[in-house]
Amino acid sequence: MNDETSISFWRWLAKGSGGKPGYRRLIDRWLILHFGIGVLLGFIVRVNLQTAANTVLLPLVGILIGLCFAWAGNAQALLQAGEIEEMTQFHKGGFAEYVFTYQAAILTILVTLVTWALAGFEIFDKAWPSEARQPWYFVVKAILFTLSSLTLRECWHVVLGAQWMLLMQHKIKRSKKGEKE
Repeated sequence: MNDETSISFWRWLAKGSGGKPGYRRLIDRWLILHFGIGVLLGFIVRVNLQTAANTVLLPLVGILIGLCFAWAGNAQALLQAGEIEEMTQFHKGGFAEYVFTYQAAILTILVTLVTWALAGFEIFDKAWPSEARQPWYFVVKAILFTLSSLTLRECWHVVLGAQWMLLMQHKIKRSKKGEKE
């Protein structure tokens, strides 16, 4: 698609902007590892979801959101640099691919935050209040920990993406001046 202004985030997520669909950035081979981590933590963590959410995970997600938004701001500033705009012309999907990749990371964090908030409000604990809850409760627990693992990866990708663009900007500037790396 040549006109990047005509693509929305949701269209990019479903179909892409010339490259692969955006959801493929989240649903890839690494999802197996995240699901494995989710299942493992589902077995290991013996506290109920409400306790886990309020004690550790909601405060941790708050920290991750702060980190991710800080680095996304840095990335946004970099995306406005002329060198990065030039570079995106050579990437399948163009400039929109970079912008929407950061937005997908933020969406992942927000979905994880809302899901853990539901756990913190005892929604899942009240839905299955007894020990007979094991099969479905475990599935929910595994999904919550899988989302947490995926969120850690996305936060890390936001940082890596911003740093990568900073390095590319530096390299492009040096190449324009005729300097050697």
